[in-house]
Amino acid sequence: MKLSVIVILTIFILYSCNSSPKKIKSNANELIYTTIDTSAGDLSASLSLIGKIKTTELTAQLKLSNSGSAPIDFQEMEIATPEGIRSGRPAGFEPFSLTGGKDTTLKVMFKPVNDLKLYQVTGLTGNFKGSYRASVSYKIGNDNLVSLTLNSATDKTEFNTYSKENKKVLNGYSFDTKTGFNDREKKYLETVLPAVKSPFVYLSEQEIAVSGLNFKVKTYDAQDTIYAEFYIVNHADFPVKVITDSLNIILNNKAGNGEKAITKIEKISGAQNDINMMEKGDRVLIHYKKYMKTPASGTDTLTLHLRDAFILSGRKDLFNENLKLLPILIL
Repeated sequence: MKLSVIVILTIFILYSCNSSPKKIKSNANELIYTTIDTSAGDLSASLSLIGKIKTTELTAQLKLSNSGSAPIDFQEMEIATPEGIRSGRPAGFEPFSLTGGKDTTLKVMFKPVNDLKLYQVTGLTGNFKGSYRASVSYKIGNDNLVSLTLNSATDKTEFNTYSKENKKVLNGYSFDTKTGFNDREKKYLETVLPAVKSPFVYLSEQEIAVSGLNFKVKTYDAQDTIYAEFYIVNHADFPVKVITDSLNIILNNKAGNGEKAITKIEKISGAQNDINMMEKGDRVLIHYKKYMKTPASGTDTLTLHLRDAFILSGRKDLFNENLKLLPILIL
């Protein structure tokens, strides 16, 4: 009998040791951030933050509680990286008022900019950071606007694994600004835009300004594919027509290389009956994708083909020449 009791106790102890609770890991497609609840006066807040790895989106579930009697007016919400790169206006958040003694839960989504240089050159937001600082701006009555901050961090081991698995080396591209393009294009515009008294042209690494037409261009290559995004705003007093089929990026000045580009144009503002026509005040976004052998650094050159892609009245080209693209290695 005593032997049976000893055997049972031994089995029970071994089972108890082996069945001790284990830490539940994050979903392989997610990063889970832990946040300490925060309060300031009558306002208290708790935050659940999840990073969706595939889409690089941060989903935030924010609970706000007002324990006072006066309503609290919430104005803005933003999230910031440890380096101070801030991303605001999340989807799902609008200014609102929370009456005294009430609470509410919001579900909002951020597309945070994690790497500023990467974003400026390519339009990509970059991999997640190991921690974020979320803040909500609010005011009570006629008081000044203040902010409540919540700090979130993910598990270091899981974050290190995520960083190793998602590390990428990309080639971004900028314009070659030392070719004399500004002067030559200005002289050309004086002949095709006689109504514009003083046409101007300004070329920077990522932008082109042509007498009120402003172009922001972001370009990069990945897995033998060239990607580009063109954001265009027309502040000029003349219209321009966009011919997307003529917009192209070519390798070593050979127009036929690679497959045919896939382009999609969005009319962000302006008349929608002709999305390719840009009047004053119109804004368009062009997405460009083309399968092409990745350029060999120092050997191959990329050229942005602009001629015939932007047409003025009288079927005249806005651009008289194309632009060379210079590679920028981004880790």
